[in-house]
Amino acid sequence: MRLTALFGLAAAVCALLAFQSFAAADDPAPDHPDRKTEAKPDPVASEANLTAAIDAEIAKLLARDGITRAPVVGDEEFVRRLYLDVTGMPPTLDETLAFLGSDDPAKRGKLIDALVADQRFADHVTDQWLNVLAGRGRAADNADMLLGAWMSSRIHEGRGFDAIIYDILTAEGKMSENPAASYFGARRELRTPDVAGEAARHFTGVQIQCAQCHDHPYEEAWKETDFNGVASFFSTLRLRRQGDMRPRQAIIGDQKVRIMEPAQMQRRLAGITDNQQRVREYEGMRYRAPKYLLGERVRADSDLWRKAWAKWVIAKDNTQTQRYLANRHWSFLFGMGLLNPVDDFNSINEASHPELLDLLANDLRDNGYDLRRFYRAVLKSRTWQSASSGAQREQGNIENWHFARYPVRQLSPEQFFGALMVLGGHAQRQQSRIRARANPYEREKAEAARYLKQKEEGKLPENRRVIDYDLEALDKMAAIIDSMSPGWYLRRQASRNYASISSDDEMTEADSFTLTIDQALLLMNGNATFELSQWGKGTLLEFIAQAGNSAARVERMFLLALSRKPTEEESKRFQAFVLQSRNEQQAWEDALYALLLTSEFGTNH
Repeated sequence: MRLTALFGLAAAVCALLAFQSFAAADDPAPDHPDRKTEAKPDPVASEANLTAAIDAEIAKLLARDGITRAPVVGDEEFVRRLYLDVTGMPPTLDETLAFLGSDDPAKRGKLIDALVADQRFADHVTDQWLNVLAGRGRAADNADMLLGAWMSSRIHEGRGFDAIIYDILTAEGKMSENPAASYFGARRELRTPDVAGEAARHFTGVQIQCAQCHDHPYEEAWKETDFNGVASFFSTLRLRRQGDMRPRQAIIGDQKVRIMEPAQMQRRLAGITDNQQRVREYEGMRYRAPKYLLGERVRADSDLWRKAWAKWVIAKDNTQTQRYLANRHWSFLFGMGLLNPVDDFNSINEASHPELLDLLANDLRDNGYDLRRFYRAVLKSRTWQSASSGAQREQGNIENWHFARYPVRQLSPEQFFGALMVLGGHAQRQQSRIRARANPYEREKAEAARYLKQKEEGKLPENRRVIDYDLEALDKMAAIIDSMSPGWYLRRQASRNYASISSDDEMTEADSFTLTIDQALLLMNGNATFELSQWGKGTLLEFIAQAGNSAARVERMFLLALSRKPTEEESKRFQAFVLQSRNEQQAWEDALYALLLTSEFGTNH
C-alpha cells in the first residue's frame, strides 16, 4: 500500500573573561547550589515580567528594521505547535478537541502550565539534550538510555539544571549505580583532549578544541597552553569495563596525578634530544596543570580537579555558561539561537539580540536554573505565539533571526516517530504494541538465568566463554529503563535506527526527519507503518471510519493528522475522491496517504 511510503517524506570574550573571578578551586564543591537562603520575588509576577521583556526586546529590532510581526497564531496551529515543542508529540484527538472546544479566555496559559508540568516535558527536553551529549545510536552499552532516564527524572522533580550539570561532570562509579556517569560511559574509550573539548562545548558553549595542537586560529587569547590547562581537569578521568562481566557497563573513576608546572615540563623536555621520545614525553606531561580558560591555575589535589571544573562551570559569576544555556534552550523552541551556532561563543560571533540573551541568562541564574519557569515565560510570549506567516517589512527581507514569525521547521526524528505513535495510539492493534517494549536488560536477565542453570548442571559447552553475571546490576539497569514511559523508550529506539542510516560520510547525524532511500525503506518496512497502512479490525482506518459519514471521517482524519479541521474546500475534495472510487477502502487509504504526504504533517509551524 502506498501509505507506508509517505513516512520517509514526511560579545563573547568579555563573557569569557568573567570566568577568571571564581572561588578557590580547592573549596569543597557543593552537591548542588544552595538557594534556600535567597529571597525570591513573586514567581507569577516575575514570570509575566519576563514574558513582557522578551516581547519588548524582540519588538525593538522589529521597529528598527521596519517589520510588522505576524499575527497571533490560531488555536488549531497553536495546540499542535505547543504539544510538539513541549512534549515532542502532537496532541491526541481528545486533547485537540478539548482545547478547541474550550471557550476559556485563559486556556492557552493554562495548557502551557499543564504541559510544562507534565512528565512528557522532561522527556522531550532530555531527548534534545541527549542528542547533544551522546548522539543517536552512538553511545556504548545503552548509556544514552540510562543517562536519559536519570536526567528526565531530575528535570521532572524540579532539580535546577546547574545541579544536573554538576552531577554529570563529577559522576563516578558504575552506570548501574550512578546513571549520571553514563555521560562518560557512553564512550568506548576516553581521550583527555576529546573529553575536554566536548565538555567545554556541551556545557559552556565554547569550542576550545581548535587550540589543541596550536594556538587558536581566530581567538588570539586562546593559546595551546590554555587548552592544555582546561584538558588537565580531565586527565585524571578513567573508564574501565570488565570484559567477561555482564551487563556490560562503564565504571568511571579518577586516578592520582601530580601537578607539573609548564616551566618544570619545559626543563624536562629540554634534556631530551630524540624527537620521538620528546613527543611521547610531552603528551604524557602536557595535561598536568589545570587552569581555567583565561583564568587562574588550580593548586588542589587531583581528586578535586573535575569537581573544581564543574563548580566553575556553574558558578554564579560564570556568565558564559548562563548565556549558553539560555541560548540552547531558546534554540529548542525556535530551531535557532539568539547566537548561532548555539555552541560557538567567541569574540567574532555576535548575538542577534544581545540584551535579550543577557536578560534570559540572568533570569535563569537568579531563579535556580528553573527550566519550567524559562519555558513558561517564552511559550506565553507574543513572539513564540506568532503565526508562521503574515509578517511584513517595508524594505528588504525578513530573516529568521528577526523572530517576526514562528519559523517553519522539520520535525526531529523523535518528534516524527512521536507523531506516528500518537496515530497508532488511536488503533487498538498498535496500542498494545506501544505499551509493550523489549527492555534489553530483561532479555539479558533471561540469558543469565539460562547460562547459570547450565553452569550449575554442568551442561555448558566446552568451548563456551566463561561469563560472570552481576544480577544486582542487571536488576538496577532494568529498573532504570522501566522508569521510561513505553512511548518515550520506543521513540528513542526508533530514532536510534533512523540515525544509523541517516548519517553522512563524516558520520554527522541528521537533526531533522529528511528523506534518503535507506530511510524510506526503513519506514516502509517497519511494523508501525505497516500497521497504520492496513484497513481492518482495530486499525487506525477503522477508527476513522467510526466517525460516521464521509464528511465526519474527513474531519476526524484531519484532526488526527494535523490537529485541525479541514477547510470546506478540502472536505469537499476528499469526499469527492472517495465517492468516485470503485474501491472505498482503498480510497480511504489513499486519502490518508495524500493527507500525510503533505509537508504540514512533517513540520512544526
